[in-house]
Amino acid sequence: MILVTAASGMFGSAVVRGLSAAGVPVRATARDLGSLQSLAGPGVELVAADMDDPAALDPLMEGISRVLVNAPMDKEKEKRERAVIDAMVRAGNDAQIVLLTGGVQHDDALGDAGRAIEAAMRDSGLPWAIVGPQTVMESNFYPWRPAIQNANAIIACCGDAKIGFVALQDVADAFVAVLTQSVEQNEGREYIITGPEAVTWSDAAESATRALGRPIAFDDMSRDDFRAMMISWGAFTDDTVDIGIMFHQDAFREGKAARVTDDFTTLTGRPGTTVDQWWQQNAQHFLTPLKEGERF
Repeated sequence: MILVTAASGMFGSAVVRGLSAAGVPVRATARDLGSLQSLAGPGVELVAADMDDPAALDPLMEGISRVLVNAPMDKEKEKRERAVIDAMVRAGNDAQIVLLTGGVQHDDALGDAGRAIEAAMRDSGLPWAIVGPQTVMESNFYPWRPAIQNANAIIACCGDAKIGFVALQDVADAFVAVLTQSVEQNEGREYIITGPEAVTWSDAAESATRALGRPIAFDDMSRDDFRAMMISWGAFTDDTVDIGIMFHQDAFREGKAARVTDDFTTLTGRPGTTVDQWWQQNAQHFLTPLKEGERF
């Protein structure tokens, strides 16, 4: 059985659904059992467990052969992921660590935490593999549905930097491949999952224009104005905005998300989703009328 931590999140939920569809038994865990109910399906076991309580993690490891190690992206991420790895070591069943790490190169607190947990993984003595999604189109573009409908714009603060945007489904499929292939096949491997091309936000706006049948512009804000807007809209607080979004925008602007790899194709045998294709596939999301008061 495979254990997926942070299973109610964007990545975890997509992987759980992919494993279930493939007929692979999966134990999905999150702090709140209610947040997992949408994942109920064939072969899926839903278990509430708090990563801040190490003792709660030990029962999760019974009968587990692999663990997708992931935690919410906040200041406790490293501590929580380290607790999961420690529980795996205590279990003594030699389960494989499949670590979800960022494909974007971060020279900041987020990067420091990622490097620390990778070191803990390597020092654990357990078999391991890394899957690092670069930056996902859903998290970059979905929030701008109100801006598209009200102002015909998508918004960022990263200039004309090129970015290897990747589709969430491609990330999930890459994880399912690693989690279902033999441990030996991927032992000690690090996969960076990107789209098949690096494009700018202006390029993405052109793709949106073609898909939505209306002119969509890229509004490139100053960093200070963008950060203030994120807080004023209630999307983040002053304490969470940097790790939640600004560190990513900074990395984009500095060209640290421009890598393009063929790792997705290596794992799945098919090409990744292009930005043009993604906008065509997701056009209805952006054209669906807003609910009253919706703005982010």
